[in-house]
Amino acid sequence: MLTDKCLFCGSSNLRADRAFSGRLVCTSCGNPYGVRNVGRKKINNFSFNKKFFFVFILIFAFILVIL
Repeated sequence: MLTDKCLFCGSSNLRADRAFSGRLVCTSCGNPYGVRNVGRKKINNFSFNKKFFFVFILIFAFILVIL
């Protein structure tokens, strides 16, 4: 059986996992063979917009209370 290195962590410790129908899984990091390290995750703009909207409403309410 030909074993290559894990594309995620670089380890050569691979084994066939019965839960994945015999698919090769890295014993060091637990990722299936063929999964690559894509780097950093994408930023979720919705949460930023939601926080910005909440701060805007808070400032607007503060101005209304002062007046």
